[in-house]
Amino acid sequence: MADQNPTGGGQAVPLDLPAPQVMLLRQTLTSCLVGVSGDLARVEETPNAEKAREEVGAFRRLLRGLRRGEVIVPDEPARDAVATLAAEADRENNYAEVVAEHDALHGLLGVLEGEAS
Repeated sequence: MADQNPTGGGQAVPLDLPAPQVMLLRQTLTSCLVGVSGDLARVEETPNAEKAREEVGAFRRLLRGLRRGEVIVPDEPARDAVATLAAEADRENNYAEVVAEHDALHGLLGVLEGEAS
């Protein structure tokens, strides 16, 4: 059974994020909430229904937090859900490759512009 108080009675921490990031997070978390909720509608096909329920709760808390401008920490289920999303986004977007290419190109650009390397 899921922890009835996943935040463990933590404290409110302000979300000092730029508006475009908040909008992107709302879209992403809403999409995840809809997807996982849909999975739970077919619980017999959901391999780990308990984890899915935990994620639904985490996404709901995070969306409430975005509306209020603060989140309660600690919230391990929310942290785990966001860590998974971040890793998936990095993998899907080839983040390591993009960063390496960016650094290499800007390093070369710096040399060509006469900057010290």
